[in-house]
Formats: sequence, structure tokens, C-alpha cells
Amino acid sequence: MNRFEIKDLLVEAEQYAGQMTSFLQDLVRIPSVNGRDTERAVAERIVEEGKKLGLKSTLVAKDNDRPNAFVAYGNGNNGFALIGHIDTVAEGKLEDWTSQPFEAAIRGGKMYGRGTADNKAGIACGLYTMKMMQDMEMIDLENQQVILAGVVDEESGACSPLGVRYLLDEGYLNAKGAIYAYASDIVCIGHRGLLRLEVTTYGESVHAGLATWHNRDEGENAVTGLAEILVELEKMKIATSPYPGFEHLGFTITPGTIISGGDYASIVPNKSSAMVDIRLLPGQEKEAVMEKVNNVIENVKKRRAGLGTEIVLKVDIPGAAIPVDHPLALIAQDYTEAIHGRRWEIKGAGPGNEGYMLIGAGIPTLCGFGPIGGNPHAPNEWVDIQSLTKTAAIYAGIISEFLNRP
Repeated sequence: MNRFEIKDLLVEAEQYAGQMTSFLQDLVRIPSVNGRDTERAVAERIVEEGKKLGLKSTLVAKDNDRPNAFVAYGNGNNGFALIGHIDTVAEGKLEDWTSQPFEAAIRGGKMYGRGTADNKAGIACGLYTMKMMQDMEMIDLENQQVILAGVVDEESGACSPLGVRYLLDEGYLNAKGAIYAYASDIVCIGHRGLLRLEVTTYGESVHAGLATWHNRDEGENAVTGLAEILVELEKMKIATSPYPGFEHLGFTITPGTIISGGDYASIVPNKSSAMVDIRLLPGQEKEAVMEKVNNVIENVKKRRAGLGTEIVLKVDIPGAAIPVDHPLALIAQDYTEAIHGRRWEIKGAGPGNEGYMLIGAGIPTLCGFGPIGGNPHAPNEWVDIQSLTKTAAIYAGIISEFLNRP
């Protein structure tokens, strides 16, 4: 490890425990549900806090209603980026929560609220990491830089042009390494890819009581045609070679995550559609997968001559990962052992995120590494309060050691 002692990092982080917790509560109490709220108020609050801490802080936007928060410390080209998205999913049914989802209630050492684990706690940790690194003079200001980016629109499918993609394209993320600051208890080196398909079937409407339908002289049921396709897709198998760090995962297809169809109870439905969720390992070719999907659909159509189909690719995210023995992963693992007392496992994540954009741009990235939390996208989402300061200390140590390694 580097010249900064673990105990010194922890002491420095601990003095900001109250401010970090209060700041996170502020972020959680500002609803930023994707598709319902803009992220502007959250971004403005991050910039306000950054300026209060003496850090260069500004809004950077492709869409002025949905600006990213951008905070920088140092002026050099040898940079490190901490990334977190500031939008959230919806809160769901209020009766499923033990406290209001935007109350940021604290009980039993945990903060509960939508966006705590995914992803606002990581933002709070990242900002105060920069403050403690400034206090401790942990970087060479002329040659190094630490960046915090609170980005918008991740929850729309991790393929938005407004957040990480915009900052990369405009040259804001000049970094030699990065951490996407999701709550975690692993050293996440990457994520699987995602294909999200909308499969639509077309049939012919006819009154369900007519003899022409009974004798199948007229009509084609688009709903049962789609159901047959979905059942066949569920049986689809694709052999994959083990990928380092992803041994616990593989190819997964989940047909029918959302289904719609039919207009009236007594009419044979002439249209039906369903979403199909497909998860790919890093390096797995989507073309081969799509070929098998199309073959399944064509085989069903051969059995149903009157059935028409359409496939629309709604989300296309490649899998991405850094090597399991990458210095960034190994340094992170060292710090988890030193501060949490347990050497976190190096492995890949099942869900996708925007890490592929960073890795694809040549920036080695931990695609989910941060405070301890749980229940993302579910009721009673939470983050462990004590892990906030520990995470800030871990981030500071990792950044310093990674930027100054031989």
C-alpha cells in the first residue's frame, strides 16, 4: 500500500461522517425518478456541496433540463473518475415500504430510501473522498486529477446519450481509471451485456363466437401465437465458454417480462407484444444469439401460416470487463481487506450498467464498487451508514495508489 496509512485515511474520513450522512439524506429527499422527474435539483445540490467543500463544481449538460454534476480536484492529465448516476427507478407501492421512500429515514444503522444504494450513496462517498484527498494533499495537483460525475438517465437502459456518453464524447472524463460507485460487497470488474427485444405478433380479428373461427376458416390468434414463441424462446440454449470472473453467470433469456394483447373479450386478438430480456457474457456475439431467436420465430410461423411478426431491438448493451488480475481490481481488494476485514471477491455482475462505455473508451473501470447496501429497485432500499466513511477511505487509498503506481 502507499504512504498514507489506513488509520489516517479512516480518521480523516470519519471527521466528515455527519456531513456525508446529511448530504446523502438531502440527495435522497429530492425525487429523481427516471421518466417522471428531471435530475436538475439533485445535480444542483451536488454542485452546491462541492463548492462548499472548495472543489471546482459545475453543471454539464447536453439537455439543459437534465444536467450532469461535474466536480474536479487537480489539473493534470493523469486522472481518476468516480461515477454515479443521479436518477432512480420509481418507488413502487408505498405500503410496501416501512418508511416513506423519499424520507431518508435512519434506523438500526441504515438509511432507507429510493436511490440510497443505487446510486446516491456512491455520489456522497465520492464527493467527500475528494475533500479528504484535498485535506491530506494526496495528489500532485499539476499532474493528477480526481473527477466526480453525477450522471443522468442511466435507469432508462444504461445507453443514454445524456450522461456518461456525453461526458466521454466531450472530453470531460480524462481518466486512467474509474469506479462506478454502486453499493456492493464485491470488487466488480464488469457486467454482462443486455439485449432487450420487443416481439410483436400480428393475426386476424374475428368474432370468437362465429363458425368461421370455430372451423378456422377465418382469424389468427396473435396472443397464442406470441405465447408459443415465448415458450420456445425459453427453451433456447446457447453454450458459452467460462469467462474469468463470470463463472457464476452465463447466457440467460427471459421471455415475456412485459406482455400485452387483445382488444375485447369476444374478439380473436389481432396483435400482441412482449418484451424479451437476454443477458450475454462479455465477448459473446449478439449476432449468433439473434440468429437463433429468429430461427425460433420462423419455426413457429411455419406452424401458423397466418401469423405475422416483428422484432424491435430496444436496448443493446455489450458485456464488458477488465481482467481479474488488473491492478485496479487487486488494489481495491487490498483495501477491502484492510478496512472491512474481508478480502472482497473479484467477480462480474449480472445486470448491465454504463461501465461498458468507460471500458470501451479505454478507461479501466470497476463497474460497481462502493458502500454496503441492498434492495436496489425494491422496497426498503438501504445503505449502511458506517460504510460511507469506510468507502471514502477506500476510494482515497485506491485512487492515490493507482495513480502513483510504478
